Amino acid sequence: MTMKTLNRRARLTACLMIALSSSAQAGKLYKWVDDNGQVRYTDSIPPQFARKSNQTLNEQGIVVDKKAAAKTREQIAEEELTKKAEAEAEQIRKEKAYQDRILLDTFTNEDEMVMTRDGKIEAIEAAIRIANDRTGKIEQRLADLKRRAATLERSGKPIPDNLNTEIAEARHQIDQNVLYVKHRKQEQQKIRDKFEADIRRFRELKTAAGDR
Repeated sequence: MTMKTLNRRARLTACLMIALSSSAQAGKLYKWVDDNGQVRYTDSIPPQFARKSNQTLNEQGIVVDKKAAAKTREQIAEEELTKKAEAEAEQIRKEKAYQDRILLDTFTNEDEMVMTRDGKIEAIEAAIRIANDRTGKIEQRLADLKRRAATLERSGKPIPDNLNTEIAEARHQIDQNVLYVKHRKQEQQKIRDKFEADIRRFRELKTAAGDR
């Protein structure tokens, strides 16, 4: 230990003894650090340093209380973001655990899952077939309407408004059916994707539980 260090400690000890002596009536002494990094011992803390870390000492110089520095706005904002992220992660964990429980309660083996998946896909496929059949009939009707319109045009006669309206409605119905089939096929793919993920997860859960 260098002489400089010993002298510094001696000065701090002397300051502490003086401060303790002067604060004997008050019964409390505060230890804090100023802007220059100097340790101070006083019976009160200047307002500008009240939000910084400090310690409270009793008459014997023993630390009886510690106060951490007040958090900055940035620290508070960072803590709030961290808490929010942790809460969201916990919610995701709970939801995942809930879905796992449902999966295990609903199915006893992978074959059941495959049968359920295929049943859902086939039900949609049946609806698609009906829609396609309906589209085919509307297309035949549209072809007849267009032939009637073409015959009138060739004969130089005007096409009645009701005929034009029927043609437009038939085309609209066909477009709607095509869009319907497109959406139902997308629904089928979502079912395939979901069951693929569910089967994979089911297998993981069963393996973790030691089931075969």
